Amino acid sequence: MSAPLVKICGLMREADVDGAVVAGADLVGFVCVADSPRGITVERALELAARVPAPVRTVAVSATSVFPAQPGEGFDLVQVYGRPDSMDDVIVGFRGEPDEMPDGVPLLLDLARGSDPSNDDLRAHWQRAAKVRAPVMLAGSLDAGNVAEAVRQVRPWAVDTARGVEVSPGVKDAGLIEQFVRRAKEALA
Repeated sequence: MSAPLVKICGLMREADVDGAVVAGADLVGFVCVADSPRGITVERALELAARVPAPVRTVAVSATSVFPAQPGEGFDLVQVYGRPDSMDDVIVGFRGEPDEMPDGVPLLLDLARGSDPSNDDLRAHWQRAAKVRAPVMLAGSLDAGNVAEAVRQVRPWAVDTARGVEVSPGVKDAGLIEQFVRRAKEALA
């Protein structure tokens, strides 16, 4: 199995977008949710997405099953929570047990928003994720200290972090991003 893709999410600043790209992230995410500490407008997300060179892919994140932009309208992918109308270029997020989805639809498996799980809760989340047959993007309290173990246990299609590489909400640390990307990609070597 090859190394998982790595998504750095909750990007709000040009320097953080650039840092994620330089570190080798495969995907960069922009949270278009007003009440999120990492939330930005769709317009701001489009400005930041325009900085991202290929082959890095951009992901617009919504907290619901509806998103005001479609893939290809400035973003490569859209990440939603719940069953969207279209499954094209969509990552479907779930907090807890996922619903059944058509074959091949990538599922982001997350923990409760803002949660601080115990080690036992985190490992139980990974065990549930390892049983899912769809392509899994593993999220939820991942950081440079635990991502390699998570990758070895779950063998996900991708891993996702926001808080795990921050010095404060929405402000990323380039060193933490680099460590996270490197450890995720080297976990199965």
